[in-house]
Amino acid sequence: MFLFKKKQKTYYEVLEISPKATDAEIKRAYFNMVRTYQPDRFPEEFKEIRAAYETLSDKQKRAEYDAIGKLPASVAPLFHEARRLDSLGKHNEAADLYEFILKRHPELENVRKEYAFSLSADDKNGKAADVWKELCRRHPDNAQYARKLGQCYLDRGWHKKALTEVQRALVLDPSSIHGWSLHVSCIIAKGGPGMFDELQEISNEALEAVKEVKTNEWEKIYLYAHAFITSGISKVENARGHLQQIIRLIREGGQNGRSEGRQALHEIALFVPDDSLAALYPELKEMADLLPDLNQPMLDQLENIRINFEAQHLLEKNYHEIFRDLFVILNTAYEDRDEDDELELLAIEFNLLRDKKLYDPQIRRLREEFPELYALHASFFNTALRTRDPEKMLYQLSKKIKKLKNQLDIDEDEDEDEDEDQDEDQDYGPPKTVHRAQPKVGRNDPCPCGSGKKYKHCCGA
Repeated sequence: MFLFKKKQKTYYEVLEISPKATDAEIKRAYFNMVRTYQPDRFPEEFKEIRAAYETLSDKQKRAEYDAIGKLPASVAPLFHEARRLDSLGKHNEAADLYEFILKRHPELENVRKEYAFSLSADDKNGKAADVWKELCRRHPDNAQYARKLGQCYLDRGWHKKALTEVQRALVLDPSSIHGWSLHVSCIIAKGGPGMFDELQEISNEALEAVKEVKTNEWEKIYLYAHAFITSGISKVENARGHLQQIIRLIREGGQNGRSEGRQALHEIALFVPDDSLAALYPELKEMADLLPDLNQPMLDQLENIRINFEAQHLLEKNYHEIFRDLFVILNTAYEDRDEDDELELLAIEFNLLRDKKLYDPQIRRLREEFPELYALHASFFNTALRTRDPEKMLYQLSKKIKKLKNQLDIDEDEDEDEDEDQDEDQDYGPPKTVHRAQPKVGRNDPCPCGSGKKYKHCCGA
C-alpha cells in the first residue's frame, strides 16, 4: 500500500502563472518570485521555484511535464510517488511502481520512458534496452530514444550495436552534443589500432556540427577534450585553442561545467604523456584552478607536468640540454623507471662530472634560478660542486655503469636462451629463417599503438 502526501502545487502554480503562459511570461514570473523568495532566506522555496523555471523554460521539458499532467486520475498519484522515489535514489522501488502502472495502462508512453530511466539508473541496462527498443519501434524518428538505446548497449559492452543506434540518432538530430559525445565514447570503448585517427576525425566533425548550439554548451567540454587529446599536441596552437574553450565552458557552465571539466582533465591526463603536456602547463593549471576537489593522484600528476614544463624552459635560459634530459628522468616516478632509465641517469651524472668546468657554473645558476628543480637531485649536485677529487667520483660511477650494463647483457642473454630452449623443445628440424612482421621497436621509441608513450611504458611493459 502506498502512502501519499497532500497534493503538491504544479509548476504553474509555483510560479503563479497560467498553463498557457508564454516564454516571456514564465521568465518574468520567475524573476518576480526570486525577488520575493531570495535563496539565502527561503532556500526550500527557492529550490522549488528554480525547478519550476528550469522545466517550464525548456520547450521539451515543458511538453513532457504537460503530458504528465494529463495522466488519468487513478494513475497520477502513483506516477508522482515513483518520481519522488527516483529523486531520492530509490530507483528499484520507482521502477516497480512504473511497471505496476504500465500493466494497467500500457499506452502511457511517458510512464514507459520514466520506467526506462529508472531501470538504467539501477544498472538494469538489459531490461532498460528492451524498453527503449520498444519505444524506438513505436517512434523510429525520435532521436532521444535512439540515443538512450545506444547508451544502454554501450553500458552493456555491445559496442557495434551501440554505434549503430548512436549514428542513427545523429542522422535524426545532427546537432546533438550528447549524440556526438556518445559517438566518441563508442569509439573509445571499441578501441583498436586506428582508434586515435578515428577519434580525431569524429571530434573535429562533432565540434563543427554543434558550433551554433548554445543550450547546455558545457556538454561540449567532452568533445573539446578529445579533440585536444587527438590533436597530437605537436600542433600546440590547436591544442591550446581547445584547452581555452574548455576553460571558457567550465567558467560558464557552473556546477555542470566543473563536473564535466574534472572528467575532461582526468581523460587528458590518462591519454597524453606528461612530457607532451608540459608546453601547455599554464592552460592546464588555469583549468585545474577552476576545479575544486581534484584527487591527490591528479594533483601529483599536475606537479609532474609543471616540473617538465620548467625543465623544457631550461633550454630557453641557455642551459645545456643535458639538464632537461636529467629532469625528465628524475620526474619519472621511481617505480616506473627501468634499467635503461637508471643507466641513462648514471651516464648524465658521469658527463656532468667529466666536464665539471663546463657544467659547474650552470649547476650554480640552477640552484639560484630553479631551486625546485635543483632540489630533485640536490644530493648529487651538492657533492659535485664540493668535491675536489672528481676522478674518484668518476671511477665510482664508471663501476656502477659497468655493473648495470653487465646485468642488462645477462638479462638479454637469458631471454635469448629461453627463446632457443623453446625452439629446441618445439622443433628439431633445420634452423628456419625468421622474418619480422614489423620493424623492431626500441624500448625508448614511441609505442606503435599511437598512445604517445614510450614503448617500454605502454605495450612493451
